[in-house]
Amino acid sequence: MMRYVRILATLVAAGALLGLPAAGNGAAQGKSKGSEKSCAKKPSVGYSVRGTLVSATADNPATTVVNEASVTLRVTGANSHARNSGEIADQDATQSGVQVAGATYTVTGSDAFTLVLHGFQGVDTPSAGDAVKVGGKIARTKKKCAPEGTATADRYAAPDVRTVTISDRDPDA
Repeated sequence: MMRYVRILATLVAAGALLGLPAAGNGAAQGKSKGSEKSCAKKPSVGYSVRGTLVSATADNPATTVVNEASVTLRVTGANSHARNSGEIADQDATQSGVQVAGATYTVTGSDAFTLVLHGFQGVDTPSAGDAVKVGGKIARTKKKCAPEGTATADRYAAPDVRTVTISDRDPDA
């Protein structure tokens, strides 16, 4: 009988301890130190835009200080981070979400990107209509870490474009 009384007393004491609020530990109500720690980090997420080539300018190899390369494309699609970052304007505000198809997007030499030419043979060069893929990373602030009322586009930093791939789509001459 005494064993059952001890078990019952232990359960009552444990329940009482669980019911008490955290007191005297200096922790504020609401966010814990764990959320402060996780908000200190800004994750970099994938950034991907695809489309068709409008124009391309190659880097001048004679100048080593500045990258003059630029690629302009007509957007056919983008991943969610590229759409939500605000870098590409919404093409149809009447539809929900960000519609990027049809927008013009330019990658300039200010981004230290690598230009990859795929499928070009001999003296063939990129021309309008060739397929283009832009890939990189973009830092974003987590929703729970942004101030109340912050727009989604304001939570994203400037994209870090790492590669631009142009694939030959026209017949070789």
